[in-house]
Amino acid sequence: MKNVYAKPSVMKRFLMLIITAFAVLCVAESSAQKLGVQWGVMAGINMADYSVKQIDKTTQWDDVKNEVGWQVGLMTSLNVGKLAIEPQLIYVRNKVKLTEDGHEATIKGNSLDVPILVSYKILGPVRVMAGPVFTVMNDNSGLGDLSVEQLRSTCSYAVGLEARILKKIRLDVRYNGQFKRKNTAIGKVDVNTVALNVGYFF
Repeated sequence: MKNVYAKPSVMKRFLMLIITAFAVLCVAESSAQKLGVQWGVMAGINMADYSVKQIDKTTQWDDVKNEVGWQVGLMTSLNVGKLAIEPQLIYVRNKVKLTEDGHEATIKGNSLDVPILVSYKILGPVRVMAGPVFTVMNDNSGLGDLSVEQLRSTCSYAVGLEARILKKIRLDVRYNGQFKRKNTAIGKVDVNTVALNVGYFF
């Protein structure tokens, strides 16, 4: 089996979106401050759990090894008392290695996610958060001739905790889950991710 490397189109489109969003945010910065809106950048690591349920006995994966991935993006926060609405734009990269009869193959995932989170302040700087996550661009590759389909759902969810330190630094740990498994060439795949992020509000 041969590995197929991810196409660069997703990254190029993501960079264009980042540039456009940054320009818009710069123009709106003074007005946003008056409205209690913050914006900033974020980055972190993730561990995606690819759970595969075989749909037949023709392909049996001996081992599924999940590896550490990463993400970067933009974040905003509309603060209303203890509540905050937090739209984000995140480029996510993760991968998993599959082994069958001693042959190893790697699936690489590149996606552009738009979480729309709602957080609530519960104690000091600590907040709980939850909300839907929309995957607007998705590029998965690997396994060559098996032609793996997109693995992640276009709509998933996130829950977690965050902390805001000195009103500028934002830390969060979140769990991203899918509502149902996706049918792919390797079976029914369920992708759940734990991510840790660090952000900075300008």
